[in-house]
Amino acid sequence: PASRGRGREIRRGQCTQTPLRQGAGTQLCLPALCMALTAATVTYWRGRGRCEPLRVVLACGGVRFVGNYLEKKGDMDALKASGKLEYDQVPLVEADGLNLVQGTPTAVYLAQGCGLWPEMPKEQYICGHILAATQDARGPLVSFPFHLDEQRCLEELQSPKGLLGRFAPRWEALLGEGKPYFLGATPSLADCAVYEVLDFVRHVYGEERLKALFGAFPLLLAHHDRVLGLGHMREWRDVGRKEAFLDWPEYAASVRATLGF
Repeated sequence: PASRGRGREIRRGQCTQTPLRQGAGTQLCLPALCMALTAATVTYWRGRGRCEPLRVVLACGGVRFVGNYLEKKGDMDALKASGKLEYDQVPLVEADGLNLVQGTPTAVYLAQGCGLWPEMPKEQYICGHILAATQDARGPLVSFPFHLDEQRCLEELQSPKGLLGRFAPRWEALLGEGKPYFLGATPSLADCAVYEVLDFVRHVYGEERLKALFGAFPLLLAHHDRVLGLGHMREWRDVGRKEAFLDWPEYAASVRATLGF
C-alpha cells in the first residue's frame, strides 16, 4: 500500500521542552542542544525489534523522522556498501550529519538532542541503569514474532528474572515517592525506555491484558499513560506505526529474507 512506501515522513513538531530544575539539581540539557535535533531518518525493518526504543525517544521528544525500511537482501547489501553501518548492523539513525549505530549510545545521543537527558551524573546513571534493564526486560518480546507462541513469551516475562518478576517491581518502587517521572517532574530517556516495554506488551497482548498483567504495578500503568502524552508519541502509536509496520509473521519473514536465512 502507498502508506508503506519507502521513506514516508512521519511529520512531527519540534521539541518544545525548556531546561527545568527540580529536586537535587536535576536539569535538562541546554536550550540550544534541546532544539538542535529536529529531523532524523531511521533505517530498520517494518517492526519493533531493537529499533522501537529509538523511535519512541524521537516521538516523545517531538522530533520529525523518516522511516527507511529494509525489505529484501539487496537493501541490506546496499546499506552495508554505503559505509553507513560501522558494524554492519541495524538500526541506523541518521541525524545531525551522523550515522548513529548501536542502541545505547544512539538512544543517549537522541535523548540529548531533544531534552530528555539530564545534566547531572547521578541522574545520568539512573537513566543509564533503567535503559540497560529495559533491554534485558524486552528480550522475550523481541523474540516473539519469530515463534508467535504467546504462552512461551508470557512465561518468560513472568519468570523470576523476567519483566514482571524482576524489573517491574524495581521500576514501581522507583516511582513510589509520588514522582510523575523517574527523575521527578522532568521526563527523561528512562521514561521513554520503560514506556516502550509496556507498550510492547500491549502490542502483543492488547490493552486489557496489559492492565491485568500490571495490576500489581499501578504506578507503572499511570506512568505509561503519562509518557504516551509526550511529544507526538500517541500519534506515532496510533497512526504512524499502524501505517508503517507489518503483521508479526510478515515482519519476521522480511527480517529472514533480508538477512538471507
